[in-house]
Amino acid sequence: MSREDLDALLAQEIRRRLALIGSGEADPRDLRAALHTLKGSAAMAGHGDLALVIAQLSARVRGGEAGAAGAAARMLTEVAARLGEGKPPFATVWPEPPPGLGPSTVNPAYRAEYLAAVRERFEELSAVADEDPTRAGVERAIRTLHSIKGTAAAVGDDLTAWYCHGLEASLKRPGVEPRVTLAELARHGSLLATMVEDGAGALEILRGSSGQAPPPSAHNSAPPPATRRPSVQPEDDTGEHTVRVQGVSLERVLERVELIRLAHDEVAGASSATERESARLGELRRTLIEALRLLGPPRPWGPPAKALVSIEGVAHALGATAEDLARGSALGRRGAERMRAAAEDVRREIGLVRRTTLSAVLTRVGAAAERLAEREGRDVRVVISATDAPVEREVAERLVDPLMQLARNALAHGIEPTSERAARGKSPTGTLRLSGSKIGNFLHIVCEDDGRGVDIESVRSSAIASGSISTEAARGASDDELLSLLFVPGLTTKREADLLAGRGVGLDLALNTVRRLGGTIRLERIPGSGLRATLELPIERWTTDVLWLNAGAWNVALPVNFSGRLSRVDPKKPPVHLLACLGEEAPNPPRLSLELSLRGIPTVSVGIDAVGEVEECSLRPLPTLLSQSGPFSGAILRGDGSLLLALDAALLAVRAWALG
Repeated sequence: MSREDLDALLAQEIRRRLALIGSGEADPRDLRAALHTLKGSAAMAGHGDLALVIAQLSARVRGGEAGAAGAAARMLTEVAARLGEGKPPFATVWPEPPPGLGPSTVNPAYRAEYLAAVRERFEELSAVADEDPTRAGVERAIRTLHSIKGTAAAVGDDLTAWYCHGLEASLKRPGVEPRVTLAELARHGSLLATMVEDGAGALEILRGSSGQAPPPSAHNSAPPPATRRPSVQPEDDTGEHTVRVQGVSLERVLERVELIRLAHDEVAGASSATERESARLGELRRTLIEALRLLGPPRPWGPPAKALVSIEGVAHALGATAEDLARGSALGRRGAERMRAAAEDVRREIGLVRRTTLSAVLTRVGAAAERLAEREGRDVRVVISATDAPVEREVAERLVDPLMQLARNALAHGIEPTSERAARGKSPTGTLRLSGSKIGNFLHIVCEDDGRGVDIESVRSSAIASGSISTEAARGASDDELLSLLFVPGLTTKREADLLAGRGVGLDLALNTVRRLGGTIRLERIPGSGLRATLELPIERWTTDVLWLNAGAWNVALPVNFSGRLSRVDPKKPPVHLLACLGEEAPNPPRLSLELSLRGIPTVSVGIDAVGEVEECSLRPLPTLLSQSGPFSGAILRGDGSLLLALDAALLAVRAWALG
């Protein structure tokens, strides 16, 4: 159906319901039902701005505001007339707000956290503009902007989400120099910060700019976003004495703790080097003493007595130096351990202050998903099943973005409209399930829907069209391999972008965020219908237990949570060598086979040469290029100063499947 046909049908539906909306005597429930239907129709017709304005008008009606029904009738009358003439619903063009769009109200329970999270994203935008004026920098900026949009939508700040959506599209114009694009982003930055804290003031600026990019003025001459501080904090009615500390301040303390941990690693590395030098000096001393023994006592025809005395003195000096180094190494190691223990105590105490629960995180995401579904006119039920496992607030804040991306993906691509579900013999109401539990030191979170699932052929054709995979490789790719391509930046199966999806950055952003937390995401088709996304990540952001694996010259870490049975290789059925998964040729068959333990998928094994110890390590984020070069989730700085890589178990499993 063409755009013109959709607009004509939408105009007809608006006219049919105008009599009820404009009567002034309609039952509030009937009025809200009519607006809800029109909002869904506008969203399905691709008019996101209209759907957003109708949603706000519906909220005003629900709140009992006098005159809200009349305002809705006047706005819809004009919209129907414009659509009947073949025009778009509104005459405005972003960034000028459509008529009727007003500021959003954020739930006070989430406002302080929301301001802190958005401020952190603003700092990231500022850093990109200053440090990386390249095409890669533009892509990073767009991903960060996409994250701000998701965070805003999650707490009901529809105005900011609308503005970010338009700005995102503006920044993706082809043929524009990266410096120009980032300069344009900087022009919008102050207004965006104002919009988060003062939506009404930002709307006044936008409506006064007549559709142009926001000019410098008294309204938006505030300091750059990176210097803005959220000032609103929720009321505390518990009656208990509390001390309020900004989340950002606690984050800075945690960053200093991480520097202490890094210092511990460096001191421990220096102690290890000192131990090695002490051992080497001791060996040299023993060699000299053995040489003296072989030379024997001074003789007239043998070596001079003075030379033997000198050699013996050197041997004693080496022994004394080796003992001093050993004592210094022991003192350094004890000091490093005390430093590590102190850092752990500080981090643990701060963690108790900044701690929430897994059920609270999923409840927040579920409420936001229901709000998004209602705005888009989708009949969706969100079912939440989660434990009260403790989660650091910083981890929880980071988790909201990827979970909202997955929920939006289910609403945009998975759960069908009511009529289509009825035609398929399904319940008219779609279901989005969010579940979470604590398994060992990891969080296990599942987001699944009962929608149409993933159209594998659409993914295949989109991947070929975007250049993500060759035609030959696409034909031979398995479903699991093709599902993993949904994480490729820019790949989308949605024809048009809206506030829910369509830019091709959502799943990529989700994966990058979870990777930086030391975890992984995997997708799988649910038999019959739907899609399941599983996230697994450490409960604590800073540390995780890893098993060291050796393959050729590689020494890599695998989180213990993903390691399974270890056995000797069966020569008749050797597993895929880990070297092959890392893009290298294996000169010799592997000696050992290690199963990858991933819930919900068939067992897959990789071959390794040797296995090392289990060690608690601090996982650090990878640079973008390195994270895209292999199945890696982070970097680990060891005590000896070496920087090694940690494996992403899900990506490793996909490569092992493909090569096997």
